[in-house]
Amino acid sequence: MKNIIKLSTLVIFSLMLSSCLKDTPITDYTEDAIKPIVLIPNGNFPSVQKANPLAFDFKSEGQDIKVFVRVSYVKPLDKAVTVNIAKDATIITDYNTRNATSFTELASNAYQMPSSLSITIPAGQLEAFATIKVFADKVDLSKNNMLAFKIVDAGDQPVASNFQKIVFPILVKNSFEANYKVTGYFFHPSAPRGVNATKYMSTISANTVQGQVGDLGGWNFQVTIEPSGKISGWVPTDATLANAGGPASGLMETDNPAGLTTYPGPGGFVHSTYNNTYNKDTKTFLLHYGYGGGSTSPAGWTRQIYERWVRQ
Repeated sequence: MKNIIKLSTLVIFSLMLSSCLKDTPITDYTEDAIKPIVLIPNGNFPSVQKANPLAFDFKSEGQDIKVFVRVSYVKPLDKAVTVNIAKDATIITDYNTRNATSFTELASNAYQMPSSLSITIPAGQLEAFATIKVFADKVDLSKNNMLAFKIVDAGDQPVASNFQKIVFPILVKNSFEANYKVTGYFFHPSAPRGVNATKYMSTISANTVQGQVGDLGGWNFQVTIEPSGKISGWVPTDATLANAGGPASGLMETDNPAGLTTYPGPGGFVHSTYNNTYNKDTKTFLLHYGYGGGSTSPAGWTRQIYERWVRQ
């Protein structure tokens, strides 16, 4: 019975290998006939299948990517296996073609590799890894960044060609990036209305974020969160709000400078409450901003927006 169980286990394992791994045709299911094969266990199958991004905190200290290699076999080998891996930008090109994406290789100053990418799997073990350090504060956030690696050789051991490569999409997030439940009011001379939506704050830098203006899809702003929690540094990202002969938009410090008859509307929307601050304990933004038309000066801003952003 023991031999039957052992043989059954080998057959199941062999069928898994034959169905999942290339370069290892199996016709003999005895233990002596089954051959080990080297692979990247979390490698992308097929070789450049779409992968989830790795999210890194926006900080200067290096954060680790681990590139694992493994001997796939019924038991650990009684000898060490040396596996050489290499960085390969052509994998990124293949990835973009397959997945209709636009990734570029991460800039060399934003990561650090070991001097040798030779990984030794010790005798009696099945797996080992190399560590790559990513420095998130040096990542160019205007690009879709990626690192890609492949097994170059594994000494006298065969390599599974469909688990030979791996990609690491790099995503950097500061501590403010997230979905937020946004409520408030959009004061407008002809179309005043409430704001009730889910909006996303995205990372621009360690303390700067980008969000959507009111309920106007495609109109965005950037602001900076100071250590005190004060919001500053308003930057519009589209031409409509940017500059048309004078200040066209920005954070507001007074209520209703344009004298709109719809103010204060329902809900007590006043600057003393919506005072352009961030509360780190409740993860809440209280924003008051506005814009005018053309070269309208700040005193004439006719669009005034009060919003509470609560992190979900």
